[in-house]
Amino acid sequence: MIPEAVTRSALWLSLSWWVGSWGFFAFVVSRVAFRVLPGDVAGDLAGMLLAVLEWSGAGAALIVAAAAAGLGRRGWHVWLPIFLALLCVASELFLAPAVAAVRPSALGAAATEISSRRFGLLHALSLGLFLGIHAFSIGLVVVHARLDART
Repeated sequence: MIPEAVTRSALWLSLSWWVGSWGFFAFVVSRVAFRVLPGDVAGDLAGMLLAVLEWSGAGAALIVAAAAAGLGRRGWHVWLPIFLALLCVASELFLAPAVAAVRPSALGAAATEISSRRFGLLHALSLGLFLGIHAFSIGLVVVHARLDART
């Protein structure tokens, strides 16, 4: 059996990595990249970093779920991070390649109205999914902090 202190530490380290790295990307890295780099280079950088964030977010979410279960927490305390991990993986496996495939024909001189609209839709979906996952991960911090405050 894993000691409670180790389980609780795994929960908080995973949550802080997940929330912190996603927040830093959203509020610092992406804003700076698109200000100082040409759009296509910034887009490539953002895509590469998002891949790292989505895979690490999925891993962190699974650790959070396992740690929550190890601490005796049940129900959505365990299932929500598993669902968020699946969303991270689905985004990386399905949505990110679709965005990357349409981006060259949607931006620049060769852009068509249809490809630009498709890129806009896929990008908005990607951004919404990223922000939604991030919001729920922050919610998990609040929930687990309240539960830990009771003990």
